[in-house]
Order: sequence, then structure tokens, then C-alpha cells
Amino acid sequence: MLKGSRSIVCERGKPISYNTTGNPGMASGGMGDVLTGVCAGLAGRELSMYDAGRVGAWICGRAAEISIFQFGASEESLLASDVLAHLGNAFNELRNPSV
Repeated sequence: MLKGSRSIVCERGKPISYNTTGNPGMASGGMGDVLTGVCAGLAGRELSMYDAGRVGAWICGRAAEISIFQFGASEESLLASDVLAHLGNAFNELRNPSV
């Protein structure tokens, strides 16, 4: 995984995956730790590392968007704890996009 404005996940023999969620506020301390924890948890649920990276990047990015668009955080004030607080909302959205 290459973290950036649009994180990239790749594995030999698979298509390059570009994450479409997130915002510049994620360029702050602790975000990588949250992402690593989410990806490790997903891999522990028998997802491949490639799929865990793809889903983990989407979940963390979406949780950051939810923090800003629904709960009043700003890109300048976004903290890793804000993302942690909204991981559940992002997982629920992934499972049921109509939420």
C-alpha cells in the first residue's frame, strides 16, 4: 500500500487499486496506525492482504469523511481518534450502502 491523496494497493498479478475515500486531514499523526490496525484485523478474518488493504483503506477514508461531513470535524482538526470513532459507521455503510 502506498498512502497518499489516493492510496494505492497493489499485488503482483492483480489490478492496481486506487482508494477513492478520505481527505487531506488524514495526513496527520496516528492515521497510519489506525489503517494498520484495521487492515490487520481484516487480514485476521481471512481476507487476503491485498483485499484487506483495499477494504481497510476504504473504511478508514470513509470514516474520515463521516467525521467531517456528518460530525463537524474539519480537515485541519481531524484526529486519528475521530476516524476510530466512526469506523463502525463506515463498516455499516460498506455492508449496507443505502444507510
